[in-house]
Amino acid sequence: MSLPEPRITYKAYAYKNGNSPIEIVTETIDLVKNPSGQGYIAPPGQILLKINYASLNPVDYKLYKIKPSFLSLINSKQGFGRDFAGQVLSIGQGTNTTVKVGDYAEGIYTPMVGKGSVAEYLLVDPKKSPITSKPANINVAEASAFPLVLGTALQMCSRGGIKFANSKVLVIGAGTSVGRYAVQLARNGGAKEVVTTNSARTSELIESLGATSQIDYRKNPNLLNPTLESVKTSGPFDYIIDCWGGSDLFPQINTILTKGGVYNTIVGDAPGTGLAALIGSVKSITRTIRSKLGLLGYTYELMLLDNTAGWIDEARDLVGEGHLKIFIDKIYPFTELNEAIEKLESGTAQGKIVLEVAKPTTSTSTSSGAGSVDGSSNNPFQ
Repeated sequence: MSLPEPRITYKAYAYKNGNSPIEIVTETIDLVKNPSGQGYIAPPGQILLKINYASLNPVDYKLYKIKPSFLSLINSKQGFGRDFAGQVLSIGQGTNTTVKVGDYAEGIYTPMVGKGSVAEYLLVDPKKSPITSKPANINVAEASAFPLVLGTALQMCSRGGIKFANSKVLVIGAGTSVGRYAVQLARNGGAKEVVTTNSARTSELIESLGATSQIDYRKNPNLLNPTLESVKTSGPFDYIIDCWGGSDLFPQINTILTKGGVYNTIVGDAPGTGLAALIGSVKSITRTIRSKLGLLGYTYELMLLDNTAGWIDEARDLVGEGHLKIFIDKIYPFTELNEAIEKLESGTAQGKIVLEVAKPTTSTSTSSGAGSVDGSSNNPFQ
């Protein structure tokens, strides 16, 4: 599909650095002449999308707060947000992708000092940023809500040679967005016992996702004793999937984990961004190195999502086949980013926080579930 003009001017959220406000700014995308001579298309190797929804992640705000002032010299309009869903408007020459013009697609925009997904339009390089077509059984808002958190859960539940069949699993932070997927993946993988840590508020939900027993972290701020009680009852754990962070279990880790077991974490010994978190990160990185050197009796990894690992199609298929439930807490209008961030930072969200940038333009984009958004036009350039 060709566009009539060589440049798109649009609105996006951006900031100079972590000490400046996140504001709506005017951005531009330069297109290239269509080889056919008719209109303009995305640059080579790039996919142009009209964004409909962008979901927020805690890491988005953390990255914003820690970015130093000198980065404004590289880019004075650093974008906000990573997860996106929208309609493919144009695909540049030589782009290796399975999505097609007109598709609704979701993915993660990965450049750290570039633009962001909370924007009206986005150029995506599929070599660096995972992108795939929207499953038919969910709406576009739901499509924006799963890429980063499900991708993270998939990697946490596979690294270290994890095979859930007939295993005993501990999911720390089961109520988080990543934790909810980890519980479902463990259940779907055939784990015989899935022990979770979560609050009483989410107890019923976590049980429905696959937990066989739960530890209320509010009643047990230190997880060591209730975890040891589980070991006494039904034996040690084969796998620990840590979506919350903490170091409670390490004094007795060789009792808690089977020999050769796996402990995967995305947070490390201490959550947050302060000194305690820094010290915790050093300990976690050191433990990861010792694990890779074979100096531990188990496998340990502090991990980040590998955006180039090819998991995005697997995530799409799991959602499309109805194996996983997507959670959205609230959808905010594009103009209410600050309110959305406040909700995100409150820690009270029961699912993803999503920003509606523009309603989808066709009714076929709104398949499925609760909270479907009605399309109103057939013109993707509105």
